[in-house]
Amino acid sequence: MEHSPLTYALVICGIAAAAILRTYLARKRLLEGTFGALGLMEVTLLALLLAGLVFLGGFQILLRNVFHRGLVWIDPLMRHMVLWIGCLGGVLATSKMRHISVDVFSRFLPPKAKAVRDRIVYFATACAAFALGIAALKFVLDEKEFGGTAFLDIASWKLEVILPIAFLIIAYRSLVSTIRPPEVKPIEWENDEAPEARAT
Repeated sequence: MEHSPLTYALVICGIAAAAILRTYLARKRLLEGTFGALGLMEVTLLALLLAGLVFLGGFQILLRNVFHRGLVWIDPLMRHMVLWIGCLGGVLATSKMRHISVDVFSRFLPPKAKAVRDRIVYFATACAAFALGIAALKFVLDEKEFGGTAFLDIASWKLEVILPIAFLIIAYRSLVSTIRPPEVKPIEWENDEAPEARAT
């Protein structure tokens, strides 16, 4: 299924407009409660999926070891739950720009140069996530067109739709961070001081 460049341009404009609006609302401290509630919903959904994955895995092991049989739909369901957990985890990490990174030069850059470097990285992340989101959207649309069932007569594309959604949200949040970089507090092990020095 082909889409015109106008479609992609509209998606880019939509993400950019949403990022600018989000930045404005954050600067004016508007709707902070709403965004906080949405963030809590993300964490709750991620926790529920993880708990469900552990439960289903243990239940399937119990069925196979005790009753010597299992439910055929549990394994594909767990695979899709892993997909959703990975996507939602990436989206959640992007909210504070807590990506895994190996950057030995950040410690040696002055604050202004580091701020410029951060904006370049955030913008590059937004572009890459947008490209992946478009590719994932094409994949999901192809899956919908050609059909395919995951389990229990549930269409595969309905479970894979998280892919373009997650990538486009990551692109949006990365663009927000490009405009207004977040205040990221260092993780415990990122501090230069040793634990003994901090305790004194």
